Amino acid sequence: MGTVRRVAGNVLLLSFAQIAALAILFLVNIHLARTLGVAGFGRINFAWAVALYFTLVTNLGLTILGTREVARNKDEIDRYVGNILSLRIVLTILSFFLLLAFVALINKPTEVKYLIIFYGFYLFSYALLMEWLFQGIEKMGFIGISRILGSLFYGGLILLLVKDAKQIMLVPWLWFGGGLFASGFLIYIFIRRFGIPKLKFDFPFWKSMLKIALPMGAAFVMIQVYYNFGIVILGFMKNDEVVGWYGAAYRAVLFIWRFIPLFILAIFPLMSKYYKESKEKLKLLISSATKLMSTVALPLGIGGTILAKPIMTFLYGEEYINGVIALQILIWTVVIISIRCSYEQSFLACNREKRYLLGVMTGAGTNIVLNLILIPYFSFKGAAIAAVISEFVFSLYMFFYFKIVSRRKMVKYLFKPFLAASFMGFLLYYLKDLNLFLSILIGIAIYLITILLLKGITWEELGWLKRQIMKKA
Repeated sequence: MGTVRRVAGNVLLLSFAQIAALAILFLVNIHLARTLGVAGFGRINFAWAVALYFTLVTNLGLTILGTREVARNKDEIDRYVGNILSLRIVLTILSFFLLLAFVALINKPTEVKYLIIFYGFYLFSYALLMEWLFQGIEKMGFIGISRILGSLFYGGLILLLVKDAKQIMLVPWLWFGGGLFASGFLIYIFIRRFGIPKLKFDFPFWKSMLKIALPMGAAFVMIQVYYNFGIVILGFMKNDEVVGWYGAAYRAVLFIWRFIPLFILAIFPLMSKYYKESKEKLKLLISSATKLMSTVALPLGIGGTILAKPIMTFLYGEEYINGVIALQILIWTVVIISIRCSYEQSFLACNREKRYLLGVMTGAGTNIVLNLILIPYFSFKGAAIAAVISEFVFSLYMFFYFKIVSRRKMVKYLFKPFLAASFMGFLLYYLKDLNLFLSILIGIAIYLITILLLKGITWEELGWLKRQIMKKA
């Protein structure tokens, strides 16, 4: 029972912290969008997306490897911490020089180049971030606290110091400061518990770690590539205003996306366990999880499409009205990812890492090609369409290759939530001139009543899923 409580406590702590940190960052982005204007917001979105690619060199799968190995070998913490920290610092220095070379080669205004460089300093705080260690030793509470502290530091100073578009150069420095604050907190806790970390340069060990880490990190590299590719290509092909409209819609959708890993955090250990112990329980778990996520996601997609205009104007103001169509399209990525997420994680839980990587590469390749084709003709709408189609292609790969749940059952799971969400959407369309929050409340009430009447998901199914999660340890 103590283990169960510890696992459940870790999940709850990290979930609470993640929600709090996401809420803070989302509010900060709304403030920046309104303060910097469409063009200024477009510039920082482009610079942030470009700099984010260079964190991939700093990572290379080492954080995943570190978590796994520390969890298995707690007596070798010093060895892994010393070598992974030193290797990540070396990789960060390399990455930062690559970023400088990239900035020197691109044809962008000086202000944008400086923004990219300033965001690049975040690489150093990211290299020092020891979340992987605390995840390995099952101390999620410290990870949660560090995320909240970093978000509060960044958010508080943004609200205090960034008052108009002239202060745009402060934004990446404050982002770096927030990252440094989060990293510093975890280093402080490490020192209190284990002593001062000693950097180690065991080159044969580095080689062996990279050999194992690279295949694990490759899929996450590809995911990062295509999640921000639309913003980067828009930044090169179109003007700052276009990036600003798309970035505003993208940030709103990204806020919702980031809740999905909280659900995965709860069911992934169960998947790994049932893969070894009971294929029938694994099928039942994935079926129940897929059904639940479909029930939540479809009303989000339909409701978000209908209420996109009042949502965008409420969050960002009339200046961002052109971004409504991007939100109406991008919201469907949330639907697709939510329905797919249980299947997607089952690849990793069931020792199908190579197949998972192939699926990610298929989605990434689709996204890159479609962005290059569609953006010149359809601008930011093309980027949004590319995002939805690539997620759909990735999902088709998952569903057709790993047939845990039959296609007939999948259609059955989607039918009733779609019917209930469509009815909700029909009524919302005629009520869309009401107050936004009143419309949302009415929509939720209509959907819940309809889905329960249709028996789209039952209390018994929810109870079974809850019981499995609570006893997963």
